[in-house]
Amino acid sequence: MFRRTPEDPAILAARAAAQRESAAAEVERARLMAQLDREQQEAAAEHARRQAIADEQERRRRDAARRVERAERRERQRKARAEFAAKLRPVLPLLLINGGAAYAQAAYAYSEIAPAAWNGPSRVAFAVAFSAALESIAVYVQWHAHDALMLKAHATAASLRRAAWLIAAVVAAINYAHFADGLAPTSAAVAFALLSLLSPWLWGLHTRRAQHVQLLAEDANLIDDAGVEFSPKRRRMFPIRSLMAARWSIEHNERDPRKAWEGYNAERAARRAAAAQTRKDKATPPAPDKGTDTPTPAAPPVRREPVEPSRPALVEPVTPVRESARPARVTARSLTAGERVIAAHTAEPNAPHERIARLAEVSVSTVKRHRPRPTTGSAFAPHAAATPVNGTPVPASIAA
Repeated sequence: MFRRTPEDPAILAARAAAQRESAAAEVERARLMAQLDREQQEAAAEHARRQAIADEQERRRRDAARRVERAERRERQRKARAEFAAKLRPVLPLLLINGGAAYAQAAYAYSEIAPAAWNGPSRVAFAVAFSAALESIAVYVQWHAHDALMLKAHATAASLRRAAWLIAAVVAAINYAHFADGLAPTSAAVAFALLSLLSPWLWGLHTRRAQHVQLLAEDANLIDDAGVEFSPKRRRMFPIRSLMAARWSIEHNERDPRKAWEGYNAERAARRAAAAQTRKDKATPPAPDKGTDTPTPAAPPVRREPVEPSRPALVEPVTPVRESARPARVTARSLTAGERVIAAHTAEPNAPHERIARLAEVSVSTVKRHRPRPTTGSAFAPHAAATPVNGTPVPASIAA
């Protein structure tokens, strides 16, 4: 019973084969697990590497963004400083002027107005408040005038400027009285009075500049230019003509110096030619009408017949002479300029002014002044020009 039963060799062989296969499977499993570990380690290392790269890129991006933000902040600060300097530069003289005047008022208030029983800081605070209140009145009014002008309220700005000048004059008088020797001027009195008085004038300079900049920003055509500006050499060579050409450029809204000079010279030449033609027309006798070789003899003196109501009279009515025992003597008189113009117009209604001037022996301006304007439905009677006036007939050259 203590003896082991011998096993079958086939079973032993099968068991040994199973053990070998299990060992091989265990080895393969170990190999695969080792490979999986290696792959996991490689993946973790790749992930860490990529994460490090991403972190570095993110750090660089944040650094670049911070650099850009700092640069933009510096640029904004630079622009803000530049804008502040641009705004401060025009008003800096105003601040200095008002600061000097305020110092004068504060010094006088500290020494003369503040109670002596107060301590030093209280007296200084009172003096500063007094000077600021007194000097800011005119400045405040002038600031409102500046604001009104920028809003295009010109009437309000003008009234506020006048009020600011009046207030500044009163404050200047107060400054002068503070530091004057009675009524005699002193250096401090004159200087501090001028500081208070010049403040509205300096404000006006700043306001006009700001308005000019505003008009340029809106539309440059809104600015009224004072004509062209010629070179100094041209003004020395032609002083009167340069002045008249500048006046012509202002009248015609011309900004080009060359065009203004040529335009004025052309107008000047035209005026001279017209004046010469007028003198020539006055000096030239009227030419006889065509078809008449010899002048027509004057008709014998006759009494003036009454003009029919339907025909326009060319002369003024003459007061009738009282009848007496002796026949009245007829006195002849010449036609006036207006009568000659009307007679020439009646003879040639479609003729130009120069032809009428030659016929009536007057100037063109006289023709324009006395020549009637034809209206619709009315006409001049041709035979009315031949009506004698006080026994003197119209010359044949006009009545033809």
